[in-house]
Amino acid sequence: MKKLLLLAALAASAAALTAFRPYSQGARTKAAWMTVSAIKTGQEYYLEVAQDGRAILREETSKSVVTRRGTIKTQLVKDFFREIENSEIINSQNVKQSKMVFYRGDILKISAYISGELTRTEAPLNNFGEAFSYAFNEVKKAVAVLPQEKKVLSFLRAETVEGEALDAFRGKVEVGGEVKNIETEDLQTIKPLMAAVKEPHRLIPIETAVQLKELQDFISSRRLYGLRTLFYVPSTRGTFKCQLLETDRKEAPRAAPAPKKGARKPAAAGKTGR
Repeated sequence: MKKLLLLAALAASAAALTAFRPYSQGARTKAAWMTVSAIKTGQEYYLEVAQDGRAILREETSKSVVTRRGTIKTQLVKDFFREIENSEIINSQNVKQSKMVFYRGDILKISAYISGELTRTEAPLNNFGEAFSYAFNEVKKAVAVLPQEKKVLSFLRAETVEGEALDAFRGKVEVGGEVKNIETEDLQTIKPLMAAVKEPHRLIPIETAVQLKELQDFISSRRLYGLRTLFYVPSTRGTFKCQLLETDRKEAPRAAPAPKKGARKPAAAGKTGR
């Protein structure tokens, strides 16, 4: 009887540990985030969708920035994720950047979890196939009518620095031949920064002025290379270029055209006597 009680207690403890494990892979909401850029115009937009229907669209031009955030139908997301998981280009382990010689259309850069591994794929949008393009466009249309986001102060994005860019960075900041890396436990004190580092290229919302100040204080106290809106983070997880992106920018009103030389000024209205 005592053995049975002991086994039951051990089983209950194991179940409790499993239930309260906060960072398990299964607990993470499936999501995909991507950037679509037009080679001809240089304009781009960012699109993010999660399995539960939450979505973000950030469109940027040389004159304005518009961000939309909300929830779309989960069936649309389910169909899109199915096409992501079935995509031959995304699942290819050999080539993650499709050839783009002479291509002048839209380029898709997409991050998604495939078999539990975060992948990044860059290729012409029309290379992903008809079914993928249809599911993508249905999601894009649904997100494009979501209300504009007004509460988020900024987005934080991290990108991995590698190759020649990493060598150039090290050459600028090395002291005595070394770059001091920030430990993961120190990054974890700034939640948006840790989230950005864990999932490169994803836009992490900075929701409050307190979060923004904590990040800026961290940049200053660590004397990170760069500016408050564009800085580098050397860490034990790798080196990252981080950027704060605005969520809203309106096009400046056009100035009235200057009067032409020699043009007559309109006569002032005279007073009318009685």
